[in-house]
Amino acid sequence: MALTILIDFTGFGLIIPLQPFWAQHLGANAQEIGFLVMIYALAQFIFTPLLGSLSDRYGRKPIIVVSLLVEAVSLVLTALATSLPLLLLARLIGGLGASNIGSAQAVVSDVTMPNERAKGMGLIGAAIGLGFVIGPALGGLLSPLGATVPFWLASGIALLNTILVLLFLPETRQQHQAAAHPKGLSALVSGWENLRHTPALLALIIVNLLYTIAFTAMETTFPLFTQHAFGWGASQNGYIFTYVGILVVIMQGGLVARLVKRWGEKSVLLIGLVLMAVGLSTLAFSTQLIWIFVTLGLLSIGDGAVTPTVSTLLSFTGSAETQGKTLGLAQGIGSLGRIIGPYLAGSVYLLGGPTTPLLGGSILVALGAVQALPALSRMRKIE
Repeated sequence: MALTILIDFTGFGLIIPLQPFWAQHLGANAQEIGFLVMIYALAQFIFTPLLGSLSDRYGRKPIIVVSLLVEAVSLVLTALATSLPLLLLARLIGGLGASNIGSAQAVVSDVTMPNERAKGMGLIGAAIGLGFVIGPALGGLLSPLGATVPFWLASGIALLNTILVLLFLPETRQQHQAAAHPKGLSALVSGWENLRHTPALLALIIVNLLYTIAFTAMETTFPLFTQHAFGWGASQNGYIFTYVGILVVIMQGGLVARLVKRWGEKSVLLIGLVLMAVGLSTLAFSTQLIWIFVTLGLLSIGDGAVTPTVSTLLSFTGSAETQGKTLGLAQGIGSLGRIIGPYLAGSVYLLGGPTTPLLGGSILVALGAVQALPALSRMRKIE
């Protein structure tokens, strides 16, 4: 599962530095480039909860295999796009293919004991972070060979990953457990209905949404911020995002599991949210390179703590039979944050200047921590 998610986010990481230039080559303006980001996240918002529910019914493995094939197709279409509408279609299909993270997290939930689940979720998070390390760096190395070369390579790796999943991933979902689940949209609707009756689930969903908005807002406007403050271009920002990815990998690849054993999931989650809020607010006033590294370090460590602990706590808000639906719903709403974040960030950047999206993101993360406190305090201790 870590390999599957690594491939997904390596492809996504490849696109972060390259997509704007490929879109410009096809005639896109700044607003249309933003729309490319939005449509990818919109597809994830729609399909992640649905794929999670389908994995509860039909098994994790077939859903993950199909999503990987879809992702490979989207990367081929991206490379072959000769117009902006075709590129938009490719990104829409790519968002569908990348909607398997809820199913992947459900595999972790299926095969881990409760007291080891944060470690498993941390490995998934580390794969995400590693994808953000490898993707931009690989894209930068390959782009001189041709603008579409990185997309072709990513597609080939996705196909190879499909074969590996078919050969080596056992099915972790017991068929008899999922037999009574509703199908399709009914399952998706029932997931939304659960929000009204499970305060902890609702609180964690809101945390997931708010910190995702804040982080994607930072990702979107940080290059503009550094261009304004330091005159940086794409290369310098690519190195900085690699630094962020390395810290997230270190955090989620092993450190978060040790912190959870010492302090518990709820405490680590709240500490991570505080670090994110502090990192975002102080980043807004960083005018020297050393402070950029320090504040982004706080932000990255906070993100590395929040992502796996949110997923772990979410897995305890429902029954074992609904893991895919619960985690898929959470990831789908997280995709809503990736829809809102870039456009909201761009708007407040124009209205208030370079520091406004960072300060606004800090406030959102702090609000998420405050609203989650009552529900988290009532959650049972994880044994």
